[in-house]
Amino acid sequence: MSRLPEPSAESDPLQRSPIRALAANPSHPMLSGFAAIAPRLAAAMAFAGLVQMTFNLISR
Repeated sequence: MSRLPEPSAESDPLQRSPIRALAANPSHPMLSGFAAIAPRLAAAMAFAGLVQMTFNLISR
């Protein structure tokens, strides 16, 4: 008795998560847009962390 093979996540679009779809397609606009702003976002978050630590030290 033969069994039908289970559809894999790669072939079934209903089982593919958006993150896996982005990882499978490096030229996706969302991924390339994030790569373009990642350095500025990291610098802004680091600056915001420093400001928050400064205010936290001042308020003690």
